[in-house]
This record gives sequence, structure tokens and C-alpha cells, in this order.
Amino acid sequence: MSESKQRWRLVFARDEEARYLSHLDAVHLWERALRRGRIPIAMTEGFSPRPRLIFGAPLPLGMLAEHEPADLFVSERLTRQEMRLRLTAGMPRGYRLLDLHDAWVGAPALATELVAADYRVTVLGVEAGRVRSAAEALFRAESLPRRKRREKKVTAYDLRPLLLALEARPADVALEARPAAVAAGQAAVAAGQAADIWMRLRHSQDLGSGRPEEVVAALGDELGLEVLDFAQTEADPPGREDATRPETHGEAPLGAPDQAPGGSLEIVRPVRERLWLAGEAPVDATGLAP
Repeated sequence: MSESKQRWRLVFARDEEARYLSHLDAVHLWERALRRGRIPIAMTEGFSPRPRLIFGAPLPLGMLAEHEPADLFVSERLTRQEMRLRLTAGMPRGYRLLDLHDAWVGAPALATELVAADYRVTVLGVEAGRVRSAAEALFRAESLPRRKRREKKVTAYDLRPLLLALEARPADVALEARPAAVAAGQAAVAAGQAADIWMRLRHSQDLGSGRPEEVVAALGDELGLEVLDFAQTEADPPGREDATRPETHGEAPLGAPDQAPGGSLEIVRPVRERLWLAGEAPVDATGLAP
């Protein structure tokens, strides 16, 4: 293992060009970009040394991001200007560097510092007023029983303690001008059949982490609508058709009958607005105003 002389905390955004990258593909892309920028990356030990680049949390396939932290360990000390220049020279396509600062090498691991995440999701197929009422009902609930399925294992859990804030609004009319918007999305916004959902979810290694698709699935149950997965707003990217557009997402609440709801709710352009670290923002039962 090469010795880590310095630890840089990076903050970056992920744009349209990179939204369909898997986490593993994104890691490989970043590693190549760092080598291209001639950054002296520190390596892990073992038979297969890896660059010490640590992301705060994986980004789901199809999700954009506006404020993502990552830690980069280097084997030579660099000034902030030198690091910024080298990163800018090799930055992977679809990513933008927003900020960076020199962090203490021995500070706690980034993942252990995460406390919450803000998400913004646009849904089509229902009036914003109905979504607002459903969101208020979910937030008033004392518990939100859900089921997680991983392969053949089903685990019951309560979504409510993971939900720190929830709000629904009329969809941003700017959706019509976004490059990836499709005619159906434009028509839904124009007809008032669209809403923006903002949520703050707990992110904890001990208490569990909330998932935005589960919140939307719970809203769909409240509305009696089937939820379609993160929708692609342009033609399917090559080789991504099956991976990015499954038929449905989320599970029904415990005890719910196995029947198809009336109508559907389509998720478009999910965005993770920010990952919050300990000390950056209070995390309580009411959350913060977005």
C-alpha cells in the first residue's frame, strides 16, 4: 500500500451524460480520469491494490446528482490549486467538480459521517394536489410498514423513521425545456398531471437508509396507483434497456392484497440534491425546509 500523505474531500455533480452509469462503471471511469490528470493516487494493500477513492454513497442508475462528496487519498502533497488543475484536466465526462478541500487523513470514514440525503423526483400521471394530500398523510403516519426483497429473501421494515421531511409541489414548468424531456412529460406538465416530490431521508449505517423509490411506492399505494421505475426521458441508451427500465419498482406494504392498482405513476428525472454529513445540518423528526 502506498502511504497516504493527503486526503482531499471532493464535491461533484453528475449530469445527464453520466446518469446511466452503474456505480462500478463510474468508479472505473473516475480512476482512469485521475490517472489521466497525473494525480498521485494512494493505493490499498493486498493482492489487488485499488486507488483510494471513496464515494459517499453509490448513485442509483438513472439518478442525477447536485452535491456528492468523495474522498481521494494521494501519496504526494499537493496545493489546492495543483489538485484543482489536475482534476479539471482529467475530469470524467458527465461530472462537474464543485469544490474541494484538504481534509485530515485520519478523519472518520466518509460513509460513517453520512446522516441524511435530499432527493427531488418528478412524477407524471396524477395532479399535484392529490400527491400533496398523499404526502401529508404519509408524513402524519406513525408507521409505514414496507417489505424489501433481495433475491429470495423478504425483510419487513418501517419506512417512517427514515422519512425526515416530505413535500409535494406542482411540477416545475422548466421540465418542458429540459433536454431529456419527452412529449408525454411536456403534455403531463401542461395538463397539470405532474408533481415534484421533495424528500429528506435518513442515511445511517446503524438505523438504516431511506430510498426515494420506496417513498414514491408508498405514495403510489396511498393514491392507488402502480409506480413505474425511473423513466428514461430520451431514447434508451445502448445496452441499458433492461437495466434501467424494469416494469415496476418498490414493494406493496405488508398485508396489502396482490392486485394491480388503477392507473400508474411514472417517475422521471430523479435527482439526489445533497448528501448531508454530521454537523452540516440538523436531522430531526421535522426535517428542514428545502
